[in-house]
Amino acid sequence: MDLIKTLVNIGLSDKEAKIYLSLLEYGKALPSTLSRKTGVKRPTTYVVLEQLQKRGLVSRVKYGSLLYFRALNPYSLLNDQHEKYSALEFALPELLLLNSKYASTPQMTIYDGVEGIKKIMEDTLTSKTELLCWADVSLAVDTLLKDYYPTYVKKKVERKIWLRGIFSYDKKALEFKKNGEKELREVYLIPKDKFPFKNEINVYDDKVAIISHEDKIGVIIQSKNIADTQRSIFNFAFEYAKIVDEKMCSS
Repeated sequence: MDLIKTLVNIGLSDKEAKIYLSLLEYGKALPSTLSRKTGVKRPTTYVVLEQLQKRGLVSRVKYGSLLYFRALNPYSLLNDQHEKYSALEFALPELLLLNSKYASTPQMTIYDGVEGIKKIMEDTLTSKTELLCWADVSLAVDTLLKDYYPTYVKKKVERKIWLRGIFSYDKKALEFKKNGEKELREVYLIPKDKFPFKNEINVYDDKVAIISHEDKIGVIIQSKNIADTQRSIFNFAFEYAKIVDEKMCSS
């Protein structure tokens, strides 16, 4: 009951809190199971799960013909909750304990629309490691996130999150490279015509976030093995990008 009260105090409804806590306990569950566990009517359970998904607290995964729901890491609750952090910091260890036995299971969450993409970007700001990023900066920043990105950069700098990037060469990418020291960023540029990037990819902690800005959709995959492999691929490419960048800049 104390956990339910804490979650309600930070903005979840009573039903959202009950269902989210039940999902933390189960790892993944069918709506019918959650309905029986919480006493929330099944049609209402579907509505609540959709609301939790919009909040970035729940993901969907299909096993055969059945659609299961899974609670995301409780740290997701901290997004946009800075003023209420003191209430959460006491509850987080217990929430994490509920979730811990499922933490090693790969998770995938799909986000759509501009707000969904912003949620992905906000999640990268929870990183305890450096960010590794592949992107066409103009495609990412000058379209959907034009008004949001300055705020994102400010938060990233405040949290001292270092980024290493491989970006498609253009005027905007060159600007990012020049502002690297001030904005905690090491960037190498590669020819856009030879190596076009249609998606942005960020690798951090045990996660890989992939965003298609043109399609207004993205996904976060949480898996240590997948993240570590993508990190190795990035590091390999980063060494080559240094050589390509030097050649372009000297020509």
